[in-house]
Amino acid sequence: MEENYGKTILPLNIVENEDLPGTNSLEILFFWNRESTFEEAKESCIKATDHYNFFSSRLIMIDDNKFALQYCHDGAAFHFLPQIDATFESINVDDIRKMVVDVKTLPGEPLFAVTVVPIKGGRFVGIRCSHAVGDAFSLIFWCFIWKCIIEGSEFPPPSKQRLFTGQPVDFDQIDKVFSPPLSELSDRIQHRVQSGSPKIYSQQEYFTDEFFKDVKDQAKAENEQYIISSHQIMTAFLLKKYHDKMLPDTDKIILRNPINLRELYPDLDPMYIGNAYFASLTEFTKEEINTMSIPQIAYRLKESIHQARNKDHIKEILYLSDYGIEFKADVLKKYNPFNIETDISAANLTQLSDPESIGLDSNLVNILYMGSTAQTSFIILNQRNTLFAQITSRYPLI
Repeated sequence: MEENYGKTILPLNIVENEDLPGTNSLEILFFWNRESTFEEAKESCIKATDHYNFFSSRLIMIDDNKFALQYCHDGAAFHFLPQIDATFESINVDDIRKMVVDVKTLPGEPLFAVTVVPIKGGRFVGIRCSHAVGDAFSLIFWCFIWKCIIEGSEFPPPSKQRLFTGQPVDFDQIDKVFSPPLSELSDRIQHRVQSGSPKIYSQQEYFTDEFFKDVKDQAKAENEQYIISSHQIMTAFLLKKYHDKMLPDTDKIILRNPINLRELYPDLDPMYIGNAYFASLTEFTKEEINTMSIPQIAYRLKESIHQARNKDHIKEILYLSDYGIEFKADVLKKYNPFNIETDISAANLTQLSDPESIGLDSNLVNILYMGSTAQTSFIILNQRNTLFAQITSRYPLI
């Protein structure tokens, strides 16, 4: 352990250890408009993974002062399914999602799984990735590198921050004490695993330019200060429409908006691979949601995010260590992990879901679904210049 720590074994930071063990995976499903063999897809995927050292093991806290390893060498699972005799237009995306192999952030689990489903004219590619590897930006950036390797084109070098060296140790060489069964993990992690796979309901909500214009006109009429973005408007609309259905048993709701630290933290490499975010929290009572207008809700959200993005505030709570982003110890004193009974994750992934904005040819790659680890969430996406929201809930949405 001492020999590999910081080289091929990556410790989670204190907030990651609070949030991640036992959680569901990040998910992305896209259509690759090109036929390729399983060996070609797997070989290029492994090259991308090796280049960015995704295979560094993760040291996760499983109880007070007890640790285990989410393993590494061969830390990805590849699944190439039989071809479906159908065209893209005739296939239900939800049916494909059910075929994608899942992973969890637990000892001995793969870090991510890739599932390829060939059809006429291309491939569905589904990726489930442990949040211990990184955030949505990391996953999309890795997909871009994978594409570059398949095409034989140039791609950026790995960030020198949080860069691990050397080949990870084979899992069968690691002492079994570092891969205990679920029964030996803390009660909190066991409960998270047991409650982590309920039936999830989802649907999409599309937005038009006329809708945004009408709300912005309403905002201006209510208060000249209500200068609000399309993302804030969409989030406010979704909160007002769906809060009772998504969280029926609470009197207050907390919106958790991820803040991308790559845009804010001084000297942080924009190509940093890992979890480079923290959540801005905005609280509403249900009575407030029902009585406030969409512009009022959106403006409160804007003010809350603005305060969270303050660079002095960010420096007070975290720093960049040799192992990546680390939160200061006193943050845990008032830190509240995601609560499935009261919280909604509201992420703006419009740029990441637009293939051309991240260097992918929209005629070659079509991003169909992006999912977070949260069971209650709004994810704002962009598909062919159309903004829409992907809503997930533990309760029916209709």
